[in-house]
Amino acid sequence: MKILAETRASAAIEKLFSALSLGFFLLCALTLWHVPVIADDEKQQKELDTLKRSISSLEKQLLDRGKERNSLQSALKKVELETSAINRDIRLQRSKINQLEKELVDLNKREKTLQKSIAEQNAAITEQITAAHKLGNQEPIKLLLNQEDPQQVARVFKYYNYFLQARAAKIQRYKKDIDSLTDVIEDIERQKKALNRTRAGLQADKNKLVSQTKKRKKTLTSLQASLRSDKKKLGKLQQERGKLEELISEVKQAAAELELPSNYQSFVSRKGVLKWPIKGRVGHSFGSLRSGSLRWEGWLISASAGDAVKTIHHGRVVFSNYLRGFGLLIIVDHGDGYMSLYAHNQELLKDTGDWVQSNEVISRAGNTGGLEKPALYFEIRKQGKPADPKTWLGKR
Repeated sequence: MKILAETRASAAIEKLFSALSLGFFLLCALTLWHVPVIADDEKQQKELDTLKRSISSLEKQLLDRGKERNSLQSALKKVELETSAINRDIRLQRSKINQLEKELVDLNKREKTLQKSIAEQNAAITEQITAAHKLGNQEPIKLLLNQEDPQQVARVFKYYNYFLQARAAKIQRYKKDIDSLTDVIEDIERQKKALNRTRAGLQADKNKLVSQTKKRKKTLTSLQASLRSDKKKLGKLQQERGKLEELISEVKQAAAELELPSNYQSFVSRKGVLKWPIKGRVGHSFGSLRSGSLRWEGWLISASAGDAVKTIHHGRVVFSNYLRGFGLLIIVDHGDGYMSLYAHNQELLKDTGDWVQSNEVISRAGNTGGLEKPALYFEIRKQGKPADPKTWLGKR
């Protein structure tokens, strides 16, 4: 529905633009750049399906090729994916606990409000019952006999009916509040049980995480021991870099068929002012030596596990999966041959085909792919070639 509304809005805007001057057209276009308008839903869906099939095929190829490789690498991938799933469960359960605790606070407030209201009503009803008891069972007759002026009789009966109605309403409200209080107390008990179950699940996941962390450390130590020589390390890095280049080539080809919205702001127009993907210190910068003759083709930015990773510009996710050496990797296509890469994530929050806005959270920082400490590996690609992020990003 949102896409259809945007399409209709786009058609109306185009008619309006045709009647205006070119200068005003450009001004309006600049003010509307950030709203993606999809012209043809069916065409976009076909392009997206094609992209997903291409990426799915590529992911299967990468998986098949990795099976015959180093068993330690496969073990590392397995344990890191399992750890990522546990971290995801922990995050979701913490969020659920926060929600349950908030609801429990609201229920406790509701309980206190009802108890106060019931206490006040109880006092009022008790007073009325006591007064009625003093008059006895023949209240209307006694009231009538006490009236000497006949003109007051109708008025007395009218007042008496008002009194009865008010008393009945108070009793009805009293009973309703008591029922509500009973429901609230039951809800509180249910919330407490749900909270306890969730907390128990969270603790179980934390225990699993400790076990997985130890398992990962052991696997990583064995893997590093198998790569003691610089030559072996360089060979491993070159293999991983080769896989990434192959992936970029395939993704670039698959994404080339995607049609961008007509009012899409170009990536190049934001050069020098793009926001950073994460807060942190650049540990390794573009072009610095990595191993042997191999140089860094992006930035390795320090981070804490679970830190939010944000996309630097709006675009479409064209890859969201695990890649050996880079861990959980997400690639965003920004059009005109520009892409951004975010690697070593703890968790991926977007899937292939998703549209993302500038500065939108797309993943959580981690150490997958064999890092010892959490960090984000970040690249910008222009026509498939690495570009120095320093010339593209603005001040932190």
